[in-house]
Amino acid sequence: MGKDFKQEAGKRIKKWGVKGDIKRYIEGTAEYPFMYRALGTEPQTEHPFNLYRDIRSQGTALRDTFSRNQKTIPAIAKRLVNKGFSGMVGHGLGTSQFVAQTAAGAFWKLAGWDARGIDSLEYISCGHPFDFKNFVLFSYSGSGSTVDSNLAAAKAKELGAYQVAFTSIAESPITKKCDEIIVCAGGFDTGGSDTFHYTTRLAASIWLAIEIGALTYPEAHNYDNLRKRLFATGDKCDVMFDWVSKRAKLLSFRYRNIRSILVVGSGANEGTAEEIALKFDEMGQIPTKGMNPGRHIHGALGLTQHDILTIIVAPLKDQNYKALRDIAQVTYMLKSPSIAIISEEDECVAEQVDDVFRLDEDDPYIFSILAILPGQLLAYWSAVAQGDINPDCQRANIARHAKVWNWLFPKDTH
Repeated sequence: MGKDFKQEAGKRIKKWGVKGDIKRYIEGTAEYPFMYRALGTEPQTEHPFNLYRDIRSQGTALRDTFSRNQKTIPAIAKRLVNKGFSGMVGHGLGTSQFVAQTAAGAFWKLAGWDARGIDSLEYISCGHPFDFKNFVLFSYSGSGSTVDSNLAAAKAKELGAYQVAFTSIAESPITKKCDEIIVCAGGFDTGGSDTFHYTTRLAASIWLAIEIGALTYPEAHNYDNLRKRLFATGDKCDVMFDWVSKRAKLLSFRYRNIRSILVVGSGANEGTAEEIALKFDEMGQIPTKGMNPGRHIHGALGLTQHDILTIIVAPLKDQNYKALRDIAQVTYMLKSPSIAIISEEDECVAEQVDDVFRLDEDDPYIFSILAILPGQLLAYWSAVAQGDINPDCQRANIARHAKVWNWLFPKDTH
């Protein structure tokens, strides 16, 4: 698997960027992909690529995140409640935005908060008029250095927002703009796509929602049970990894010539669907759309056919479970290939789709942490199955793509 990097929580191997003769590096990116130079990790040319290691590391990263924040997250929850906040706005770019979108569901249900996720660049440009007297801003950046996320946090700070940073890098630029800091474990990326950054920041966000709910609506849920199940997700990721990877490989080779993919999820898991879609875009370079059931029925219904794969994220206690069953039935009636990520006890969706990944969880919010693992591994193996794609690189091993990467993301932009 290449060099055995020691990934330290709160640290990264190097700042993003390339030193030296960049033009010559771009010209030679086929031999030494530009992405690896920017990350500071060792190039790979076959499975296991670096991302496979990153995906596998999520169980450890979750356990370490829970361990290092045992005092931090409950204390932040108490301060936010004492300050009278009743809602959150989470912002980020790409994966970070989908962390916020998925976490929002936990705040709706478990904390009774108004909550939403937004794109950092859209916030900078469009100026959403948030009421920062009632809303706390959650600033999500895995590296803590993403330029537009930092600009959005700076803008909100000028407007008086109280901010919580969710990052994997201690003392990164995003932390300087925030009032509270949650540092997740995992360390640095060895491949060019967020994996454990998504999982750990989502878990920390759901944990914060649980603590706020326990303080404000103590009788609404069994919060002790929810904490126990949340803290068990790291071990569950480890236990399920090998069989999920094997099945993902088999299915990805079966569908390696698929034209496109639709990923459908509801509520909190619409964000999960969006993140799985992003992984297919990044790792497998297969055009993929994430959406909710209503979007599918009112549009994607006409798109669904034999060369379009549908992936359905359907935890058993999802509030929109019936609609997700309808999507599964659509794929059955239209003879379109389908895969469902479902709860262990599911009987209905499983009967309507071709293949399933059964997860040991039915709560839709905690389910979202586990569901990303089959999503990531399907995307990873789809790249390997195609034979000429390096999932670590997002095509930065091709000169024209390397030029664009260097133009859009120069030194210190991530």
